[in-house]
Amino acid sequence: MGNLRTGHLVEGAIWLSLCLFLYAYSFEFDQGIEIYKFGATAWPRTIILLMAIAAIGQLYHHWKYGDEISSNIINAANDDGSEEAAHEAHHESLRWYLSTFALLVIPFAYMRIPDWIAGWLEADGSTLHVLRMVIAVILIGLFITQMKRNMVGAILALPLFFAVMLEDIGFYSLAPFFIVGVMFLFGETRPKPMAAIMGLIYGLLLLLFVKILFVGLPIGNIRPFYDFGSWVVTVLQ
Repeated sequence: MGNLRTGHLVEGAIWLSLCLFLYAYSFEFDQGIEIYKFGATAWPRTIILLMAIAAIGQLYHHWKYGDEISSNIINAANDDGSEEAAHEAHHESLRWYLSTFALLVIPFAYMRIPDWIAGWLEADGSTLHVLRMVIAVILIGLFITQMKRNMVGAILALPLFFAVMLEDIGFYSLAPFFIVGVMFLFGETRPKPMAAIMGLIYGLLLLLFVKILFVGLPIGNIRPFYDFGSWVVTVLQ
């Protein structure tokens, strides 16, 4: 049994039983879909498979290493000097908290400001799109400026910014910049590795969601982003 304990076996059995139950239940809605050749169960069963692989991997990890590595990681995390580092980086100051709050406000500003201005000007749809692009450029510039002063706040705000811009810009145009932004915020600054990793992740995401699972990702509603997203979907499908 290696380093496995009863608790490990019980935990693994619970997760695998849940996967088996969900897989059996998926036959309740197993039917074809006209626009998706893999049927209604493809995406749920993919998630179930990933859950089962994770459960088996966890069992293997406990079988080979037991709890020793996990305990060492926890102990190291409790004594990693993070508290002193945060103090030295002034992450406890009022200025840092205000800077973090300002970065978190930027995505919500993009959600509201263009609509407020368009309502005040009684602008039509095309004018609203122009307003959104102008406001987006201004807010992105502001985000980049503040990002250099507060990397932690930028890490928190970047996913929100990505999410609120998806409807207008679309996943296909926005995802490469998001991937590069995440790498930069976590300390990677070398252009060639960043480009290679971005291309690999972006390609895998397109292959998985568009080609295999046939999941409809936002293509954007502002040109030329809409045209680019539509072209990518047409080519891959």
